[in-house]
Amino acid sequence: MNTDALVLLQDDNTSADILDQLSTDENPFVRVRVAAHMNTSAETLVKLSQDEIPLVKQFVAEHLNTPVDTLVELSQDSDFSYWIAGNPNTPVEILTELSKHEDENVRSSLAVNPSTPGEILDQLMIDENEDVRAAVMKNPVIQAKTGK
Repeated sequence: MNTDALVLLQDDNTSADILDQLSTDENPFVRVRVAAHMNTSAETLVKLSQDEIPLVKQFVAEHLNTPVDTLVELSQDSDFSYWIAGNPNTPVEILTELSKHEDENVRSSLAVNPSTPGEILDQLMIDENEDVRAAVMKNPVIQAKTGK
């Protein structure tokens, strides 16, 4: 990998324009790092959501700049449920669907999402899985209410 690209990807001040240029790099590691970078624009994340490398899409699914319609699109693939469940920008309808997911890791990711509605958190508090119940207690909204 080009060392200049690595330096840029490790720099918190790298601009969205530079990251957009790097998003077309043939090296999948570079594209993963672009998808994970906090300055990556919504437009670049939309492009990266079509990447053939699943790891790139996972970072797009959890990125706070990913547009809602892209999250909705990615949510159609259950391979990305864990990351979609943890993204605070995921629409409530999808969070509701994910609350019934068979994978306890997806439900745990949902449990710590600060945007998960109270009704869903109530449901997750009585989940059959102990790890899911414990994750609810780590939710920032619940912690604020309990003072912990």
